Amino acid sequence: MNCNISIHDVRPNNLHKIIGIINLLFDKYNIRKITLLVIPGLNWNNKQIKILKTLQEKKGIELAAHGWYHKSNTINTIYHYIHSKLISADSAEHLSRSKPSIIKLLNDSHLWFINQGLHSPTLYVPPAWALGNIDKEDLSALPFNEFEMISGIFINNKFIFIPLIGFKTKTYFEFIIVKVLNFINYLSYSFFGLMRIAIHPDDFNLLLKRDIDKYLRKITTNFSFSELEIK
Repeated sequence: MNCNISIHDVRPNNLHKIIGIINLLFDKYNIRKITLLVIPGLNWNNKQIKILKTLQEKKGIELAAHGWYHKSNTINTIYHYIHSKLISADSAEHLSRSKPSIIKLLNDSHLWFINQGLHSPTLYVPPAWALGNIDKEDLSALPFNEFEMISGIFINNKFIFIPLIGFKTKTYFEFIIVKVLNFINYLSYSFFGLMRIAIHPDDFNLLLKRDIDKYLRKITTNFSFSELEIK
């Protein structure tokens, strides 16, 4: 299986756990192309930034922008309320923002990496994959080349559908839904030829932890989004 691997919700206080997951992917599964989704707007110190820089420059890990705070303090619409109850809890910060506010967030997020001396990120992944009140036409004016959504990826303003396997489940209801969706998406791989696996830092302690190993063992090659060619 040819797969994109991302580790979500990289924060200053979970870097030790993130490094453990990276080492596991390297040593047990021989997975080398890994993307870390970094939340910029938190209290990063110089030592933690140095760790990110080492992962990027010495390990070849891609760093992507993942929101700003990864937290929504207000719920302004019925859609956001339903989304928060069924999917995102309080993480989908784009859904509480206006278009100008989202655009500013994306620009600030991109600039943060540059200001920290990190490589300029090409990939943006909104928290909970919820881009919010912004049109795909607006994406071309932003400093990212790739925008990941729940159903796939926009690359240079063109969309590629790529199935997704995830493991973030805290209730038995979520366990059943996600397990079924993962199986359906895995079956669809034979048609699309590409797959995404999203790992959250606490997934190895949750209900689908055994499925992580099952799907990771199926990976034969892996890719970054920047390697995909739009024809």
